[in-house]
Amino acid sequence: MSKSILQIVLGDLDEKSAYRKKMKRVKALPENYRTAFRKIQKYLYLHGEDGGNLAIFDDLIDLFETSAADGKDLSDVIGNDAAKFCDELILAANTNRKTRRDKLNQEIAEYFDRKGIEG
Repeated sequence: MSKSILQIVLGDLDEKSAYRKKMKRVKALPENYRTAFRKIQKYLYLHGEDGGNLAIFDDLIDLFETSAADGKDLSDVIGNDAAKFCDELILAANTNRKTRRDKLNQEIAEYFDRKGIEG
């Protein structure tokens, strides 16, 4: 499927819309959670694979919203070592991605085995 010139110039408008909605949720967080989110987001963009993983941000927003609603202190959520917290997020995302990759490879191999097709 080829992209229109508008998509090439402007990018994926659905993704941009989804990102704006996420950032509205972040803006609604208490200041300490909002500030921590932005710092973590920057760290993940710089140190995470592929410049940050958007699924991580979804999970982080959910975690922060729930924790803030429950009245938890930010330090109870991320601990005293924010970089370690970020590294654990990256590790978990990479593990999940590896699992998804393994599952995809397995499903394709099984399909070819059933069909008697050489891969």
